[in-house]
Amino acid sequence: MAEHIKNNNPKSLVCPFCSIHCDDIVVNTNNEKFSLPNTNNVNCSKRIESFNINKKSLLVPRIKNIETTISSALNKTKKEIIKNKEMLVLNHGTDMSGMRSMLNFASHHNAIIDHVNSKFLHQNIGVVQRTGYMATTLMEVKNRADLILIFGNDILHKTPRLLDKIFLPLNSLWTKNSKKEIILIGEFSSSTVAKIKKKCSITNIKIKLNLIPEFLKTIDSCKMNKDLKISNNVIIKISKIIQKAKYTVATWSASDFVKTSNAEIIINSISKFIVEINNYRRAACLPISGNLGDATSSQVLTWATGFPSCLKYLNGSFSHDKNSFNGLELIKNKNVELVIHINSLSMNKLKLDAKLTNIVIGHPNSKFSSMPDIFIPIGIPGIDYKGIMFRTDNVVSVNLKKIRDIKLPTLKYIFDGLI
Repeated sequence: MAEHIKNNNPKSLVCPFCSIHCDDIVVNTNNEKFSLPNTNNVNCSKRIESFNINKKSLLVPRIKNIETTISSALNKTKKEIIKNKEMLVLNHGTDMSGMRSMLNFASHHNAIIDHVNSKFLHQNIGVVQRTGYMATTLMEVKNRADLILIFGNDILHKTPRLLDKIFLPLNSLWTKNSKKEIILIGEFSSSTVAKIKKKCSITNIKIKLNLIPEFLKTIDSCKMNKDLKISNNVIIKISKIIQKAKYTVATWSASDFVKTSNAEIIINSISKFIVEINNYRRAACLPISGNLGDATSSQVLTWATGFPSCLKYLNGSFSHDKNSFNGLELIKNKNVELVIHINSLSMNKLKLDAKLTNIVIGHPNSKFSSMPDIFIPIGIPGIDYKGIMFRTDNVVSVNLKKIRDIKLPTLKYIFDGLI
């Protein structure tokens, strides 16, 4: 027992795997393996611990699935870059320094850059471009919001600590949990409803997500809509809750609407609803970005180029076209020859088109639909090296720490070696 305690070395972790980047996580480390012993959030524990090194981890570069050296992998990659005319760099998640090195690389090789989740970014940005919307921050929601409208069905699973960190925190400057109202709009699980009910008042409106615009119109007018199948008493109740609230926040994750046919209309209707509430009460939007460094990617690209995604370096500068430089569509239509997948953060299986040349620069537990032509392992920001990432509200950058040392290079090191 004494030896076990001696080997456990508690370290503070700033989590890179979720868009709110919690900084209050303590992990135990033992021979470069880490665990979360004192957290009640199973989703967070499983996700973080899944990045531990295991027997299947790829710690050595591979060419055609044969182990090689870093220098040989870099030389082979350089040859592929020269041989192939059109090149895409597809980002599956990295930190700020990784994004900056990606841009530098693209400017030397006339490459296209896109993020795997850029379509969700465009859905939120589309509202800003067309009409504008009123946004807020995580800390303002934590300290001031007394009514939270949560649209979707998976947002609380993808961002597990939104409830205990932001929506229903232990401590808040101006609002008590017992005085808060949460309205869930969508198909949420009974366990989620029960968890929230223990801390505050909750109303669950179970409707199909594509009906959200009609639901908001009904709340605004208090006129019944038969398609919603919601009683008049419920509509009146919700309308009164909204009128009574001092600070209303509407939150959603655009990826929740991916299976609907009207994602942009849904987001636009939520934004418009919040703008109208501001005629007589304080209200704001809190869109939650994806967990693959989405906010970091859009922030760095926008600073450096003026555009958040779908870029190509042409004639001395970066150009933007969300259709022509859409990474997933380019792969689907075989309009690129070489795809460099960047994966510092994702545990999702990367879908590789075997008819194209695929190079993956990723963490050692990266998964693929088929083995890439070249694989170069890199460290994970916040686990293997220090870094910076941006929170979902885009107002705070967080400093990531290092909790283990497995001697893997950073993405910057690899890209610098390819220039």
